[in-house]
Amino acid sequence: MLKEKERVVYNFLAVLDAAIAWLSLDIAFYLYFGEFTFRNSKDSIIVHLIVLGLWVILSKVFRINEVYRSRPYSILIINILGATLLGLGALALAIFVFNLYYIGIVPILYFGGVSAILLIVLKLLFFSYVKRARRKGLNYRNILIVGDVSAATFIKQVLKYKEWGYRVVGVVGDEELNARVGQEVPMLPEDTDVDKMIEDKTIDELIYCREKARMEEIMALLTSCNELGVVFRMSSPFFNMLTNKTHLHYFDTTPVLTISNTPMDYLMLKVKAVMDFLMAFTTITLFSPLFIAIAIGIKLSSKGPVFFQQKRVGMRGRKFWVYKFRTMVTDAEELKASLMEQNEMDGPVFKIERDPRITGIGHFLRKTSLDELPQFFNVLMGDMSIVGPRPPVPAEVREYERWQLRRLSMKPGITCIWQISPNRNDVSFEDWMRMDLEYIDNWSLRLDFVIILKTIRTMLRADGR
Repeated sequence: MLKEKERVVYNFLAVLDAAIAWLSLDIAFYLYFGEFTFRNSKDSIIVHLIVLGLWVILSKVFRINEVYRSRPYSILIINILGATLLGLGALALAIFVFNLYYIGIVPILYFGGVSAILLIVLKLLFFSYVKRARRKGLNYRNILIVGDVSAATFIKQVLKYKEWGYRVVGVVGDEELNARVGQEVPMLPEDTDVDKMIEDKTIDELIYCREKARMEEIMALLTSCNELGVVFRMSSPFFNMLTNKTHLHYFDTTPVLTISNTPMDYLMLKVKAVMDFLMAFTTITLFSPLFIAIAIGIKLSSKGPVFFQQKRVGMRGRKFWVYKFRTMVTDAEELKASLMEQNEMDGPVFKIERDPRITGIGHFLRKTSLDELPQFFNVLMGDMSIVGPRPPVPAEVREYERWQLRRLSMKPGITCIWQISPNRNDVSFEDWMRMDLEYIDNWSLRLDFVIILKTIRTMLRADGR
């Protein structure tokens, strides 16, 4: 019954959110046109019905129709803004489909602003009222906690934040937990028949909070809660490992909890791959005269091939040949051993400021990063991406510490966070590795776009070596 009641309330609030959006549309049209121009027309009915249906769906999808107990207001505001932006895009598409071009984009932007402001203000006022009511003991939920000493912090939070609206009716725990919180909440012995207690007492939620979870106990409690319609919650240190990269995967009909610390958004990764191909093809086409000019310069300045190829390590240890414009003399690898004492980088990377192996044109190519241009062919072949951790040579990888190997979990790139750092020539090897892991942990198409723009700035600054 509790879930059914909650569903009814949330559906009502979703309809209320749509009604606010309906009102916002009228206000926006009045602000722009000076009157409710579209109210009595057929077009007006179409637009209003679209907004009504759309905002009911968005309210549920972004969960702005739910009554928060413990979430901060910032989450609510972000969800409202996200729903508004997506709603405006869908509304603009609907206007295009129904040939309502004459309405214009400005009234729609007015509508988005009015709708977001009204929803945020009204929601904040509503939630403030609800929290005040909970602090006074109204609209509370009875919870039973089953846990060990690790539950002490959570229990104290529940007691501290009365606006969450939770009343602890009992804590089933050991003597150590009793010593920590026994005077603040009613303690029950570990052998308490929790199943019977849920059935006989008024319990809205059961919260399981043990440092070492007992699977048989969890399954028994979960089954009991499901049978009686009681909400089951679980807290565990294991959840500290769970981020937004955690999801439930199915092997046929077998559910498997999947945890990954690398990007797993299939659609966005495919978009990245398509953008990589298009950008690489466009760059090679537009800058083909520059490719030819650099090739002629290399041939005139020193003997040897135009391109330098070297085996590198790609995604998850895959080997491939990387291509660059040659910036060194042809016997550079043989001379490297005699220069190792001058290495200015820590870790397995080799780099010195005045490398005698670099040719005259090679200095210019390195300072401007133009020597990397042939790697766009690597992008076309699918071995590399525009943005990603730089591909290391196999000898470097063999010297990696275990945590540094995670940088190989994403396709290598032509440019990366290290490449755009103002002091990249002085960055330690460990910091370089951490920058790559930071990129992997926070990857998004927006981040790639920012790195590409900053790479162009770095090339114009010409401070590479």
